[in-house]
Amino acid sequence: MGSWFPVGGALLALALAAPAAAQELPLPGAVVPDSGDRPRESTYETARGLGMGAGGRASAAGTSALAYNPANLPLVPVYHIETYASFIPNDRAWLYGGAVADSITNRLSMGLSMHGVHGREDRNYRGFDSRLALAMPFGQALAVGVSGRYVRIDSRDENENGDRVGPGVRAFTMDAAVRVSPTPGLNLVFLGHNLIPTDSSLAPMLLGGAASYSYQTLFSIGAEFFVDMTTFAKPQIVAGVGGEILIANQVPLRVGYRRDNGRGVNQITAAVGYVDQRVGLDIAIRQDVDGPKETHLVLAFRYHVQ
Repeated sequence: MGSWFPVGGALLALALAAPAAAQELPLPGAVVPDSGDRPRESTYETARGLGMGAGGRASAAGTSALAYNPANLPLVPVYHIETYASFIPNDRAWLYGGAVADSITNRLSMGLSMHGVHGREDRNYRGFDSRLALAMPFGQALAVGVSGRYVRIDSRDENENGDRVGPGVRAFTMDAAVRVSPTPGLNLVFLGHNLIPTDSSLAPMLLGGAASYSYQTLFSIGAEFFVDMTTFAKPQIVAGVGGEILIANQVPLRVGYRRDNGRGVNQITAAVGYVDQRVGLDIAIRQDVDGPKETHLVLAFRYHVQ
């Protein structure tokens, strides 16, 4: 894993220098209207994270930490490789890809992911999302993480002149997080997503925090509160809760709730899985209970190198 260091340094340097790059690259479509009817933000969702609604960030570990909270990469010593596929039937949209998270090989924990997007209907765009995360622990009670991200998603909609219209993004951006654990099992996390503006609702700037309490590996509960700073004319709240229990030390069950205030959407979520020392398998669903009634499904397979 030592070879990760030059790659990580290069990607982080690009992310930190990205304000100019994000403005020089032409957007392939217009920014979403203030109504926010479409699109939803396009993010890398793990089965655990999706299944816990808006309650999994503060307790995320491994590939879920890479997706939601880079400061948690050192939380649990793991070396995981994951592949996943996600399907949104309403829009006939697929998201697919893989990720690696390593908090064992070096003191500096690392994660790398690449995911493709292939959508239709209200998600009629194609592209990919890549990210590299680095995190450093400072004892058991404090950790800091950053994630450099390059996302390129192009709209497939055209107007009568053949010009592409609708949402799109081509930009470098970054996430940053700080985790504080004042007592064993209690995590308080302060997060910023897409801190370098992308001028697109496909990668909105989110600022906020999360908290969780876990008792060994038996159960975990969590809550999150974020403000979407860029999608709408005024900042809007995205918040929720979630929890999980581990049955027979092998079967995780998860449920959650998420509220997107800007879009006026309430969502309920659930997930079930299997885990042992070598592999993990998870299936998750997120369902709108009002609004467009969107369904989001995720299937993930994970191999535990260590």
